Amino acid sequence: MSSMLPIYLKSPHRLVIGGQFLSDEAWAHMERVIQDYELIIGVSGIIFMEIDRVVYEVKAGDILILQPGEKHRGYRLSLPGVSFYWFHFYPPECAEPPEKPDGYIPRYAACPHPSRVHILARQVLHAANGGYRLASAGDYFMTSLLIELAEQLEGTGAQPPFDPQLIRLLEWTRIHAMDEDISVQRIAEKMGYNREYLSRMFKRRFGLGLLSYIHKLKLEAAKEILSCTNHPVKQVADQVGMKDDKQFIKWFKRLSGVTPTEYRRAFHQTRLNKS
Repeated sequence: MSSMLPIYLKSPHRLVIGGQFLSDEAWAHMERVIQDYELIIGVSGIIFMEIDRVVYEVKAGDILILQPGEKHRGYRLSLPGVSFYWFHFYPPECAEPPEKPDGYIPRYAACPHPSRVHILARQVLHAANGGYRLASAGDYFMTSLLIELAEQLEGTGAQPPFDPQLIRLLEWTRIHAMDEDISVQRIAEKMGYNREYLSRMFKRRFGLGLLSYIHKLKLEAAKEILSCTNHPVKQVADQVGMKDDKQFIKWFKRLSGVTPTEYRRAFHQTRLNKS
């Protein structure tokens, strides 16, 4: 079982099928063996996967690549609300050793910039579901998604182990990120840290401030709601803990470069499914 997927770019990878899975009940992946590659991108919750007796926990922003011939299954139930993108694909037919790969993607990693990955994932779905006149558009968008992953994850390898306290901090923050009163001070009090020390430690460990991480979680949640529902912007703002919809619109545009309405319009043809 290889820990790295080589990427060849002389011709596009072939998209077989893809979708976004969302479960409103406890769920575990079926046991099976596939003959193509599958890319899983975590959106929410945790997917508990076992591949040839090695276990993985795929969280929001994580990726996991399943390779042909591997037996895989869900080794425990995920909670209701678990969601992820999934794409089956084949490498280019000409991609064979001793041809040198153009890049590599780790089998299992955390994306430093998951919003860019999610945007490309939705573009792949848009193309795969008839959003483009050209039949091969899905192949090229799939290849673009793989290029983005190779660029983001260059030199990162597999995810390093986390300190248990950091795991607890990240999980508590993720669960409460949509609270209206979420703040660095509240997290510090809950975790038993000094506020300034927690801010320094978090930025040193993850490369961004804790407040920026909270805004990142809110923005990802807002984008998911906008792309997957028809909820009014005011309701979306409320769901991510922002009561003033006008301030929400300004905040969303400052962080993403477009208004909520413009963002929704760009991805209105993506779909949810349980395939």
